[in-house]
Amino acid sequence: MLETIHRNKKFIALFLAVGFMAPMPGPVADACSRATWIGRDGSVITGRTMDWPYDFNTHFYVIPRGEKNEGLPGGHSWTSKFGVVVAAGAANPGGPINGVFDGMNEKGLGGNMLYLAETDFGPEPTSGKPKISWTAWLQYVLSNFSTVSEAVEAMKAEPVYLVPVGFGPGGAGHPTVHLSLSDPSGDSAILEYLNGKLVIHHGRQYQVMTNSPTYDQQLTLNSYWSRQDGSKFLPGSHASEDRFVRASYYLSKLPDTDQARQQVAGVFSVMRNISVPWGTIDPNHPNLAPTYWRTVLDHTRKVYYFESALSPSVVAVDLKQIDFAPGSGVRSVALEGEAGWKLQGNINKEFQPAKPISYLAPSK
Repeated sequence: MLETIHRNKKFIALFLAVGFMAPMPGPVADACSRATWIGRDGSVITGRTMDWPYDFNTHFYVIPRGEKNEGLPGGHSWTSKFGVVVAAGAANPGGPINGVFDGMNEKGLGGNMLYLAETDFGPEPTSGKPKISWTAWLQYVLSNFSTVSEAVEAMKAEPVYLVPVGFGPGGAGHPTVHLSLSDPSGDSAILEYLNGKLVIHHGRQYQVMTNSPTYDQQLTLNSYWSRQDGSKFLPGSHASEDRFVRASYYLSKLPDTDQARQQVAGVFSVMRNISVPWGTIDPNHPNLAPTYWRTVLDHTRKVYYFESALSPSVVAVDLKQIDFAPGSGVRSVALEGEAGWKLQGNINKEFQPAKPISYLAPSK
């Protein structure tokens, strides 16, 4: 008993030390979680939760090779080198779909955008540096690069400036996000803009990401818990730090099966454990929101799974069966709302022609 109390005191002291260094979150927040599982058979599977304070109107989009992407009206445009399937939604409640927040390309490179209160993209450059909306960041990476290493090397040069456009009711939400990347080799990277500079954590060991504090501090907190007996004592709140610890612990306990169905189910089970139950938003904790949906990216088999909190069914897109040829056109399918909740199983045939995504831009 005394040993447990001593351990708790040490953790509380560490928690307070880290917590006081982190700024308070903004009024609107995306408090999500991400975890990547690596199997002995070479399988790599990433799960994430989308915790959001209002309806997101999420759609899957197919964006083929050769498609022109306009990252910002009058800003930087580029042509997709790789076909992608992305989960896109409306950053503003009831507004048009204007951001990509999750996705995987035809090479198996996947990415997840999560909330990070400490984000600072820095001042707008006075030079002619290319600019894109922060809601186009993930699409920029997935459509341009085939592996985590390739993306990291390119992003080190900070080739584009991410315009921090406000969003949400009244534009009060601050674009405070960081990005996780993972690929079929098991490689991972966490990208954060802190004090105007890009900080990258690159390596297979970076399997879990949640929200604040910054990633280096999350690792410090998790280091403490990794030395404890998680079967008897784990932090159980919805706070970012606690979700990070639980995801790390349960990820390490998944059975190392070679059965794809069990592998995917295992990752889903971890993400459900760290999801935020459906309920009322707590104004005293604006960085917490109910989990609207979960995704699982099977990087190895290139299958993309989606589960809405309001639907009894998991749906999937098999990227191997998608036509990503230039000229095949942008296509989409609604994943939420009455039509989306009726979908079941493989939904490759449900995609319909769609207009390109017009990314969130400053008001004129």
